Amino acid sequence: MIFSGSVVYVNPENLHKAKEILKFSDNIDVFAVSDDKTQIIIAIEADDEEHLQKICADLRGFPEILEVAHHIFHFEDEVEEILAGNKVPSLDGFFKSRKREER
Repeated sequence: MIFSGSVVYVNPENLHKAKEILKFSDNIDVFAVSDDKTQIIIAIEADDEEHLQKICADLRGFPEILEVAHHIFHFEDEVEEILAGNKVPSLDGFFKSRKREER
């Protein structure tokens, strides 16, 4: 399980619609909105790295959402699997340069 504290960037005129989009995901909790209405603070709960990447890719598919940026992670069971040598983390979707290449 991965928990991510993230920021969703939006244009102020799209804030309401973006918040509605975020409400439809069982994996996302909305916590706050910046004073200038361009950032929404969320928490994402995902099964693993691939699931987190899919959630973010789906969000980026909406024109109201400009970007999703992760600021803090808690890897829970993932760390135990990595330390036991049962899993090697890929971290493919976590580099800004890779995100730019995808666009």
